[in-house]
Amino acid sequence: MKHYIRKVIVTAVSFYVAYSLVPTISVGADPKNLLIVVAGLVIISLIINPIFSLVLLPVNHLTFGLLMLILNIAFIFALLNFLPGFSVGAYDFPGANVQGVIIPAFFFNEITAIILVAVIITLTQKVFHIIFE
Repeated sequence: MKHYIRKVIVTAVSFYVAYSLVPTISVGADPKNLLIVVAGLVIISLIINPIFSLVLLPVNHLTFGLLMLILNIAFIFALLNFLPGFSVGAYDFPGANVQGVIIPAFFFNEITAIILVAVIITLTQKVFHIIFE
């Protein structure tokens, strides 16, 4: 039971991190949409990802586990089509200077913004999985 609760919390935090870093994510006015997004990400990480990882084991090892990223991208694209109010718009990253490391400005169109959101969600889930498991 603790495993499932931990997975829900990790997924909710990872979506919150993506929501905080990419300001063009809109969940809509209905609070049910946020629950649908988090529940879908939890279902992907608990049920769908282990099945795909087992069936596509050689591909998953060759790509160093990028299957979860592909599943998250597909899920976000599906949410855009089927969940009213959910949208990911184009994002104009202004650039940053983090302790002397300069990150240049970059424009993300809608598709690359969706991929950026999926990358952020996947990386934070993997980092939290390493920390808490």
